[in-house]
Amino acid sequence: MNITIDPELKALIPPLVEDERKQLEQNLIADGCREPLVVWHSNDGDVLVDGHNRHEICGRLNISYETTHKHFNDIDAAVLWIIENQVGRRNLANIDKVPLLERKREIVAKEAKEKQIRKPADSVEENLPQQKREPQTRDTLAAEIGVSGKTYESLRTVSQDGTEELKQAVRDKRVGASTAAEIATLPEETQREISSLPSRKEIVEEAKKHVHVAQNSGNNEWYTPEEFIEAARESMGGIDLDPASSDIANKTVKADNYFTQETNGLEHHWFGRVWMNPPYAQPLMGNFADKLKQEVEIGGVTAFCVLVNNATETKWFKTIASVADHICFTSGRVKFLDPEGNKSGAPLQGQAILIKGDYKPFSTLGIITSIIK
Repeated sequence: MNITIDPELKALIPPLVEDERKQLEQNLIADGCREPLVVWHSNDGDVLVDGHNRHEICGRLNISYETTHKHFNDIDAAVLWIIENQVGRRNLANIDKVPLLERKREIVAKEAKEKQIRKPADSVEENLPQQKREPQTRDTLAAEIGVSGKTYESLRTVSQDGTEELKQAVRDKRVGASTAAEIATLPEETQREISSLPSRKEIVEEAKKHVHVAQNSGNNEWYTPEEFIEAARESMGGIDLDPASSDIANKTVKADNYFTQETNGLEHHWFGRVWMNPPYAQPLMGNFADKLKQEVEIGGVTAFCVLVNNATETKWFKTIASVADHICFTSGRVKFLDPEGNKSGAPLQGQAILIKGDYKPFSTLGIITSIIK
């Protein structure tokens, strides 16, 4: 049989480590290929959906195998089937399951959007998707691998921003998810150095020495001085949404809509002109940066002003900058306000406002630089 290997489907299969590959090869030599490979009859021919490692070894060693066929309406349905199979594997670490679940989230969200834009006359045809799928929230995805929502967010940060050495340290249980998420905010070389340490205690102690700057404004109950809010309002012509707010903060921001810690802005669609002073602690900082970029790219967010630490070396800063037009590096460190409106001590690091909109209202608050793309 002429079997086609689809690169997208193959990429969903985490590679075997050397010992696993040797053991599988020995088993195939000794017992043959006892389980059939799963093949999908698609428009592009017979596409392999399960058994990629066995297929490669059997082909190389001329070992015969059988196939069984499975029907999928489209490539996304095949992807979801593979993901469900892989997530169910006991020997696959959670750090390797998270990117699969995030791919699942993307597909389900796309299906939901396509269903919304279908004409009523089309609603009688329910072949796509193959089954009704509920929206994939952080907590529902976390439940699939038996962890808390907070742990899932940490694993997601490591999966996206961590080096392979850091991910291996998580697999080896030399570092926990929350500490690994903090380490993932550091430069890659620093991540590798910390991840190379042999014990959990050494990794934690070394991590503490490096992450304090990234975490120095991690108090999520600090509020933005009014002059920055007014500059943002003038820059965008108004504030439609603050996705990382509180009842107290919105007394100053006066956004038409806002999400709090309880309503969780990461779980909702963002729209219009957005002001954001996100939580500076990881992994939330990275999560809000990713969400902003996603909403800009799909056209939900039309303008934004985001106040963050001027940590230009971090991935989350670069993520926001990739969809911004200008950056205002503030004159001095911003003295945030406590819940009573009193100025706090200035944080250890300077701040920046990343702007998609008119930069001129910020010209009195710092130095402006435009982003060349």
